[in-house]
Amino acid sequence: MGGKTLKLGAGLVILWLISMLLIANNYRSTFTTKEQIYELDSALQGLRESLSLDAPSRIKRADVESLDLQLVYALRLQIEAHGQDYWFVPDTQQLFYTTDRYIEQTQIYLDNNINLLMLVEAMRTMRTKYQFEPEILQLYLKLATNVLDAIFSENDSNPAIYRELDDIYTFSETLPAQQAEDLQSALAQVSQVLSGYAQSQYILKKLMNHDVYAQVNAQRIAFNSLLTNYILMAGGITLLTLCLLVGLMAYSLRYSQPVKKTSKSLVTTPPRFEAVESVSENVEKMAMTELKDQTEIDFDKMLDSLSNDIESVCMLLEVFIEDHTGDAERIQQLLRDAPQDAQRKAHSLKGVGGNLAAMKLREVAGEVELAIKSGQQPSDSVMKELKLRLDRAIDESEQFLQSHQS
Repeated sequence: MGGKTLKLGAGLVILWLISMLLIANNYRSTFTTKEQIYELDSALQGLRESLSLDAPSRIKRADVESLDLQLVYALRLQIEAHGQDYWFVPDTQQLFYTTDRYIEQTQIYLDNNINLLMLVEAMRTMRTKYQFEPEILQLYLKLATNVLDAIFSENDSNPAIYRELDDIYTFSETLPAQQAEDLQSALAQVSQVLSGYAQSQYILKKLMNHDVYAQVNAQRIAFNSLLTNYILMAGGITLLTLCLLVGLMAYSLRYSQPVKKTSKSLVTTPPRFEAVESVSENVEKMAMTELKDQTEIDFDKMLDSLSNDIESVCMLLEVFIEDHTGDAERIQQLLRDAPQDAQRKAHSLKGVGGNLAAMKLREVAGEVELAIKSGQQPSDSVMKELKLRLDRAIDESEQFLQSHQS
């Protein structure tokens, strides 16, 4: 009877360990995807804040907004690539569809703004070219004035502006060939920009209340609920296993014959539980050890998460270098004047560290964020470590880009 009880007990412990490993693996995958969705939400909110600025500020930030949009696209790819390798995760297809529509609409909006900036530069060039020809120069000044009036006027349309553009085109046909060609090219560019800007205003209203924000929030709730279910499942399985083990012990004690043997059984049983706990602790220690590496960025892990898509990795690294170079110094400056902005930067850096498989950078950025959130100043040693790890991660990213883009 004792031998069968031990075998059953060992079988229960093995089943419990297998269950815990499976749950832990799924929990880790789900947690990683949840963090990526949080980072996507942060990137979307940052882009939304930029789009809510006044028109001149939005237009000037068109290049920066393009980089922010690239980050959104890179995060969307990363979430999709990571989710393909795991089961029992919430359906993210609606999120991908909505995010793709958002990216397309935002790209159209940004392209129109970039065309406007190109027009401004072209008009400046033409004014410089014809600065000693007052009659031609006056035409370009009129063009610039009409563009500003059409874009920043409170009226949705102004027929007088377009009539004056037609008059300028008619007059251009009387000019010498080169002057006519320059002026008609500028008029064509003005027409394209005005048409695109009208489209941009419609798109901007849609972007400010886009479905992607609701989808991201729904996914955050779904993944948090799944993580909670994993914890409850692990607790339920552990409790059930303990109850079965206690039942086996009670059954063994009830039908065992000598009292001394029963006592011996009671004495020898606890070490088995201690051995199981020791194995569990060793598994946790081994898992923590695997996170440590000699370099800041685990490129193998990053490539694996993106299905070995070198192009996506390079794009993500370029966005990381562009957006986060000097973040440690900026956080140090913001700690005195704008602690909330410093906390957001630290949170963003923590998320990016996870996306890049730079776990040490992620940990130290999380320490900085937690300290600020608690109303404390991060220690000098933590800030120095943040700068060191960020600089090393940027250097490794640049080396990776050089080796693969060449």
